[in-house]
Amino acid sequence: MRPRKIPVLLLGCLALAALSVLAGCARVGVTPVAVDTRAREFDRTALNSASPSERSLVFVRQRDLEAAWKADPESMLLALDREARRENDREAFFVLSELCWYEASRQGRDRERAASYFLSSAVYAYAYLFDDALLPALDIYHPYSRQAMAFYNRSLAEYALHARETGLAATPGKELPWLRGKVRLTARASQLAFSLEELESYHLAYEFAVTGLTPQQVRLGLGVPMAVTRRPPPPDERRVVDRFTPQVRQTFAATLFLRLAPEPDRKSTGALVYDAALELHDPMQGTSLDVAGRRVAMEYDLTTPLALMMQQSPEPNGLEGMINPAAWEKLSGLYMLQPYDPGKIPVVFVHGLMSSPSTFANVLNGLMGDPALRARYQFWFFRYPTGNPVLYSAAALRRALDEVRQTVDPRGDNPDFSRMVVIGHSMGGLLSKTLAETGGEALWARVSKIPLDSLAVPPDDKEAVRQAFFFTPRPYVSRIIFVAVPHRGSDLALGTIGRLGRALITLPATVLKPLATVGAALLHAMGPAAGKAGEPAAVATGIDSLSPKNPVLLGLAEAPLTVPYHSIIGDEKAAGRTGGTDGVVPYASSHLDGARSELVVRSGHGAHEHPLAIREMRRILLLHLEEAPAAAPGT
Repeated sequence: MRPRKIPVLLLGCLALAALSVLAGCARVGVTPVAVDTRAREFDRTALNSASPSERSLVFVRQRDLEAAWKADPESMLLALDREARRENDREAFFVLSELCWYEASRQGRDRERAASYFLSSAVYAYAYLFDDALLPALDIYHPYSRQAMAFYNRSLAEYALHARETGLAATPGKELPWLRGKVRLTARASQLAFSLEELESYHLAYEFAVTGLTPQQVRLGLGVPMAVTRRPPPPDERRVVDRFTPQVRQTFAATLFLRLAPEPDRKSTGALVYDAALELHDPMQGTSLDVAGRRVAMEYDLTTPLALMMQQSPEPNGLEGMINPAAWEKLSGLYMLQPYDPGKIPVVFVHGLMSSPSTFANVLNGLMGDPALRARYQFWFFRYPTGNPVLYSAAALRRALDEVRQTVDPRGDNPDFSRMVVIGHSMGGLLSKTLAETGGEALWARVSKIPLDSLAVPPDDKEAVRQAFFFTPRPYVSRIIFVAVPHRGSDLALGTIGRLGRALITLPATVLKPLATVGAALLHAMGPAAGKAGEPAAVATGIDSLSPKNPVLLGLAEAPLTVPYHSIIGDEKAAGRTGGTDGVVPYASSHLDGARSELVVRSGHGAHEHPLAIREMRRILLLHLEEAPAAAPGT
């Protein structure tokens, strides 16, 4: 039987298949995927996934280093470091930064080894960003540059956590191990307004999620945003100006930066030692870093430190300040969040009835988000018991500001202090008005036709009443912003709520005694015809001060203001509407003729927290920087 012949075509196909196998050919093509899938693959790094980026993995595979990396990561990284320095390969430094981060995250409980890898990641990222000898030249617009900044920030943040957990002191001369040697700390520098010896503790802004404050005032850049806590100095070590900072553990925003020398010291052992300076920067003073001849955006977080401080040192209850003013007497006064800065204009916030300075938390957070405002303004707060009569609280505000002026600007020659802006909400606006109005005989005549000096009362009591009624504009106040202010009172002071509040308020002796003494003297001087007219009830309590029938309130409403002023008004139903109400104060009471601007936002009585109200305050403060000090029309 003759052998069967294999078809020529079949033989050809088999030959081609064999040749394909011998040639190592593979099928080439594409598989459809979602656009997001490819985008996520490009964005993936060791920072946001369980493996290094595809970029770094390709780099390792192209050099046939994957097996060596898996077998002995440290030896492979050391060899790659030597190659990178020999070839000045910028790409290799990025890969080293990412792989060191990756190895650090795999160390488990070996925190010392992990810390060494984290520091190594920061060293390589820094070189990638700032070593001009590396090739190719850095492209700051390339996404990898931002990733290198992220590796630097996160690695330095992890090392800061390690230092906090182990009690590692960052003192000059300290040597910190990294992959190829040491990082030697040669200096510490701080922009903060207090010495590093007063620094009690620190937290990373990355450690917290903020609630209750919006928006989050964060900017991405270089450095680690932190919240640093200052220990209050002992009473015998407090400076004169420290009396205006609250006796609580103040928390400040800061940015940590490790500045490395351009070149390491090369030891005979092959070790590389980088000199480095540890720096704390104040985002209230500046928002950029000068590194290797470049100006680099600094990363910062202003909101987290503010929220942390408010949580650690909660404000006293504003309701107690109304019902029991005596309990707040020692808490009253002017407070600065940061030590006084003679190169910045003060902005003073004055809260309203049953409230406290914390009511301005969102306002402060919003205004601090503007670098121009941070650079030129400092923010102060006046706290007072709102159950006291408005005129007495206003006198306390004037005394507090006069005391600050006498302390920090005794000659009155600081032009920035004299450009002070005051922002008053609700009752706080009534206090603020007296900083730009004249009291005196015309205001006293609203409650008595008998001159104060003719009354036979103790000098101390007479002086307390005189300070309340007789005042002049403060020369250092140059603009006022009124927010939901009852210039002509509120009907709520006349109704059940007003009567209930009045019944609950217990005035302190410092207020009640002068009132009672002067009231008795008035009744005696007027004789049988006194009747009700002789009783100075118009200033009895904080709530009485808000009555539309209060003659003192009406007198303040009619008095001219000597500085430019602005109104922000709430309306429950619609923005821009006149003739409405915010639920507490009607438009007719909040409106002031002659205001430089007036904005009505859709809001209840808490109009100061409305985002458009905060934007309006920002606009006015920026306008204030542009305008020369000027008097209001009609002064």
